[in-house]
Amino acid sequence: MRYSPEQKLATRQRLIESGAALAKKEGFSNTGMDALMASAGLTTGAFYSQFRSKHELLHAIVEHELKRTLALFTDTSDDGLYKALAAYLSPYHAEHPEKGCPIPALGPEIGRADIGTRETFEALLVKLQASFRDTLGSDDAAWALICQAVGGVLVARAMATPERRSEVLASVLAHASDTLLSRQVL
Repeated sequence: MRYSPEQKLATRQRLIESGAALAKKEGFSNTGMDALMASAGLTTGAFYSQFRSKHELLHAIVEHELKRTLALFTDTSDDGLYKALAAYLSPYHAEHPEKGCPIPALGPEIGRADIGTRETFEALLVKLQASFRDTLGSDDAAWALICQAVGGVLVARAMATPERRSEVLASVLAHASDTLLSRQVL
């Protein structure tokens, strides 16, 4: 039975979205093909009609998820960056990796991925950095703020108690706010 191009695209999207959620929650290398397919409600055969390998799926996940993260930071109003950072550095984001940014959850795996995946990651992260730079007026400040936010979520997720998790996130957000105020952005 032949499937329409629209149905193939919908299946691919479902694989990427469900695979991303599972990989961000459980780890990509820890997640087997059976679990990836079960999360999408598909068979292994459906996977191989869309991707040649699990590594190709990781590439698609990185591209899809970083584009979603980039969209979070599109508001260039004076307080747009602060609002986006507040959402990023929220307890909800820290407690639900499956719904958030792929960098804190998949960063080490992206770092071990093939060159094509890392190039896609770099290109999209540079776009995010440019968005921050446009608001902050400094390449260095933009990179530092991105790394603080990602690191804050990563550390918060590793905390055993919600109180300590909230403390970490609030501290990073307060520092980000100080950075923004010192540049008279807000």
